[in-house]
Amino acid sequence: MIPRLAHAYEAEAIARLIDAAYQPYRDQGVVLPDVSGGIDRAIAAGQIWVTGRAEVQGVLMLALAPPKAHLMNVAVSPDARGKGLGGKLIGHAVALAKEVGCEEIALAAHVDLTENIALYQHLGWEEAGRDGNRVMMKRRL
Repeated sequence: MIPRLAHAYEAEAIARLIDAAYQPYRDQGVVLPDVSGGIDRAIAAGQIWVTGRAEVQGVLMLALAPPKAHLMNVAVSPDARGKGLGGKLIGHAVALAKEVGCEEIALAAHVDLTENIALYQHLGWEEAGRDGNRVMMKRRL
């Protein structure tokens, strides 16, 4: 599994995958912001990496602006959940950030997405504060 930069023709499939990945939280009553907006712009800016051969299985949205990086989104197809793909995508984000000279990578997670927050903590991220319904997390590189 080596993520590659997304192509413009994949924007619709990427948006569908992201929406599908977050649907279980919505089904539990979690009110989320728009999680799949701006895909076209992010692809054009070189901020989206994908995995999968015949169809997209995982999505990584990452903004690199040394000395900091911002992990904007990680989403895994419901069919590919539980196979470690999310952790691999997060690892790829960390590697890319280090490669371009970033000293820190940050993200914001919805406070109700506790399993995601636990995964980030397991992978070495620390909580950096809370802002409303967002948990701010960071990792030194």
